[in-house]
Amino acid sequence: MSPIANVMIPGVPSNCNCCLSQFHKKVQGEREAKFGPPYGCDTGQTVRGATWIRLTLNPTDSPCDQNPGLVPRGSVLKADGNTIRRADGFAHFFGQFTISAPPPAGTLLFKGRVEVIDRIGTHHPPFCQEVCNQPEHLEGWLVGKGQGNLSSLILRALIVAKGYMPPDGKVSAIDGFLNGVLIRCPDC
Repeated sequence: MSPIANVMIPGVPSNCNCCLSQFHKKVQGEREAKFGPPYGCDTGQTVRGATWIRLTLNPTDSPCDQNPGLVPRGSVLKADGNTIRRADGFAHFFGQFTISAPPPAGTLLFKGRVEVIDRIGTHHPPFCQEVCNQPEHLEGWLVGKGQGNLSSLILRALIVAKGYMPPDGKVSAIDGFLNGVLIRCPDC
C-alpha cells in the first residue's frame, strides 16, 4: 500500500449533457489549528495538526452568482482536516467540507474535498501586484457533490481570502470569496 493516500472527488460525467452556472459567494468566518511538536525539514522548522474552518456564505452584488437560491444567505461551510505549516507561515490545509443551509434547518447541501494554501499569491506582475508568498492571503479550491435535492449538481470553486494561519490553539479570521461553477448533469 502506498504511503500517499488516494482521495476520491466527484468527477464530471463524459457521456451526459451537462449545464453550467457561475457560483459566487462572500465568505466570512474563522479557523483554528492544534499543532503537534515541531520537526525539521530542509525548508525550515515545520508543524502539523488538526484544523477546522467555519465560514458563513452570503450573496454578493455581483451578477456572477447565477443561481443564488441554491445556497441561501447564511449557509455554513464547515471543513475539518489537517494543516502542514512552516515557521514562516507557508501552509497547506487539506480535508473534507460540507455546506449546509442556515440554521435551524441546517439541511446538507454539498459535501466534498477542500485544499487551501496560506501565503500564496497567483496574480503576479505584469497583470496584478501579488507576490508569490503573499502575506495574510490564502487560496485554494473545493470540489463537492450536491446532496438530497441537489444531487444532480457538482460544485467546483476557488477560495480566495484574507487571513493568516493562527498560532497553535488560537482562532483567526477569514474574509474572502468562493467563486466557481455549478455543473448540473440532469441526464445522468
